[in-house]
Amino acid sequence: MSYWIGLVEPDRKHREIDDFGVHCSWNFKNMMEHLPCGWVRDWQGKQASDMIVLAFHSARLLASRPGLYQKYELDPNRNLGTVADCHDILYRCYQGFIEHPDGIITID
Repeated sequence: MSYWIGLVEPDRKHREIDDFGVHCSWNFKNMMEHLPCGWVRDWQGKQASDMIVLAFHSARLLASRPGLYQKYELDPNRNLGTVADCHDILYRCYQGFIEHPDGIITID
C-alpha cells in the first residue's frame, strides 16, 4: 500500500498545492516510527511548518547514522524500504514544507 503526501491551501476550499507531492509506501512505516518525524499517516492535517524541523532532523539522522536504521529496511536487496529512499522522501518533504509552510498536509 502506498500513500501520496500532498499539501493543500489553508483556506476553507483546501485547494491542492500542485507543485508539491511525494510518494511514500508502507515499506517505511517501521523505520519512520523510530525517527523524530513519525509515520506519515500521523501527519494528516498538520501544518507544514509544524513538520519542517522534524523532517529535517529525521533526514539528517538517516544521512549521518544510517547504520542505526538499516535494521528497519524491508528488503534492501530488492530496494524496498531502504534508508536511502526514506532519506529522499523526508528531504523532499522538508523542501516542500519550507516552500509552503502554511500548507496543510494531506495523506491519500
